[in-house]
Amino acid sequence: MDLIVGDGLGLRLPEEYDADRWLELVRDPDQLRFGTPSFVQLPETPEDIAVRVAEARRKYAAHEPNTFVIVAEDDPHRFLGSAGWSFHLPPPLQIADVGYSVHPDSRGHGIAGRALRTLTRWLTEDDGGPGVARVQLDHSIENPASCRTALAGGFEQEGIRKGFLPLRDAGAPDGVRRHDVCLHGFVPAAT
Repeated sequence: MDLIVGDGLGLRLPEEYDADRWLELVRDPDQLRFGTPSFVQLPETPEDIAVRVAEARRKYAAHEPNTFVIVAEDDPHRFLGSAGWSFHLPPPLQIADVGYSVHPDSRGHGIAGRALRTLTRWLTEDDGGPGVARVQLDHSIENPASCRTALAGGFEQEGIRKGFLPLRDAGAPDGVRRHDVCLHGFVPAAT
């Protein structure tokens, strides 16, 4: 796969050499608090990353929803974060959900917003992408930085979903607390 490029960034398939930085990211307290729903199994070892690498390659080859690694266009080997997509509603409705995570040492540089723009363009416009009709993302209303990122990524704020997203919370009796989320959407301009 070639890099999917835009705004000085690239999206590429993950490699096993991404393991150390990927594991640092998934262990980051802010990522644990807001980034990954409680029902998603987090990788814990380099071997878990190797499984994800193989899965990403298989899914990409099959044109299935996938996770990409975010890199600088001029440094495609350094893991800055991840961005992925899944079908919220599969064909023929063609609605994709997207998500992103930025490594703690790469935050504060607009990487997430630029990665969202690049991924969304690929999902909706590029010949190599799946050609979805709508892209959307949710974030906890307790995470205003994600709201700014969604807006910077070209998404419109559409509303609040009450009690929608189960996120990890060590203080909750079962380790999970449902968050109200802000829904953002992107619909490509009609041509």
